[in-house]
Amino acid sequence: MHLQNQHLLSEPGKWLTQSEFTDADGRISKASGETHILIKGSELKNNSWIDLNGKKLSNDYTITQINERLYEYVSKNPALGLQRGTFNIDRNRIYSKFVIENTAFNGFEVIVRRGNCCYSEGALYDGDSLVNIWTCVMEKA
Repeated sequence: MHLQNQHLLSEPGKWLTQSEFTDADGRISKASGETHILIKGSELKNNSWIDLNGKKLSNDYTITQINERLYEYVSKNPALGLQRGTFNIDRNRIYSKFVIENTAFNGFEVIVRRGNCCYSEGALYDGDSLVNIWTCVMEKA
């Protein structure tokens, strides 16, 4: 299989999202939303939101490209707080790890792009305790 050098952050665009969250007890919730990627030089914006059980949750990322394979980001998430992390790029894949400032919350996400679709999986922890895991399918609008 040939993996191209095109990942979620490689071009501006609007993505429609369908997500599923599973909490530590196995309860599943579904969500839909949007992701907007904006690029201006070496700075990128990712303004995302989902509707989860009638509640709108957002993440507004400011992303700085360090080099071709590394990005750093800060995200304002009103529900959790200020998130800081990195994106490591490998062709069509993004590997992310993050922490929520002034908390024990931390997590990871892997996003794989295949053409006009991206597939992500991730997890959020409170210290070493699982809070939830998620999967998401993003389709370019």
